[in-house]
Amino acid sequence: MTGNRILLQLNNYIEYKNSLGFKIKHEESVLRNFVRFTLSNNYNGPLTREIVLDWIASGNQSDKTMGRKIEAIRPFSKYVTVFDDEADAIYGQIYKNVRDRPVPYIYSEDEVVQLMDNCRNLYSPDGIRARTVAIVIGLLWSTGLRPSEPTKLTIEDVDLRNNILHIKETKFSKERYVPIDISIAKRLSDYKSWIEHKIGVLSPESFFFYTTSGVPLSARSLSYAFSMIRCCIDAKPLGYPYVRLYDFRHTVACNTIRRWMEQGIDVNANLFVLSTYMGHVKPEDTYWYLSATPGTLALSCSKFEKMFGGENYEI
Repeated sequence: MTGNRILLQLNNYIEYKNSLGFKIKHEESVLRNFVRFTLSNNYNGPLTREIVLDWIASGNQSDKTMGRKIEAIRPFSKYVTVFDDEADAIYGQIYKNVRDRPVPYIYSEDEVVQLMDNCRNLYSPDGIRARTVAIVIGLLWSTGLRPSEPTKLTIEDVDLRNNILHIKETKFSKERYVPIDISIAKRLSDYKSWIEHKIGVLSPESFFFYTTSGVPLSARSLSYAFSMIRCCIDAKPLGYPYVRLYDFRHTVACNTIRRWMEQGIDVNANLFVLSTYMGHVKPEDTYWYLSATPGTLALSCSKFEKMFGGENYEI
């Protein structure tokens, strides 16, 4: 079967969402996986709860993964029921809340150095993969970029004269300019000279980061490379089995707040600055990345005692 009823409805749904200006890349990927499931089972009927639950339960998946499937198909099912009387709207939270916030892992500087050093153990016949992944990890640690954002940078996006990164095609279609320290700019400049020696002079439109054989670094290849080296720091995160690339983003946010507190900067008054830097639409989104780390809690307690005083009680 090359097509079915649900595939036609999905194509119409994606066209409709795109016409409204929505970018639904992840949602589309999940829904096309659902369509492939129906096609593999030669199913040509309407979208029903039974076929949806069969798809969700297929494969060895966590409750959270199955919950994300429900989350993606729920709005699609509501759209379909408007035009198909035989279709079912999927309601309810069948699985656990997929938006439960996992406790992020906050990297120490020593751990980041260890991760970068361990990139030398990656399979890298021409040396490009090892060096690229190491410098991207350093960039994530120093800037808090989303893991996919370095892989989209082009030569013209990296302004090494003014030490600024131009981040385009962001999660919320909100481009931004990210300032970087002069030491980071120096490392990026050295990398650019090195990679051009390896694969030739690059045009302004060329990608900035590459992997083996001069292939542009993709978000997937970066994620896979990181999965090969992350065990070297023997981290024990809470809420998920391994440390993640996204934990670098959490680390930058938490370290920034702690540094402001140490310097006596009003965190509440300046949170919008951090929000803008991280590319959030509103400051509320930035709170997702803030955690009560031991260092931050110690500073908060110290400031509270200085303001209100403290007493020692014998128990």
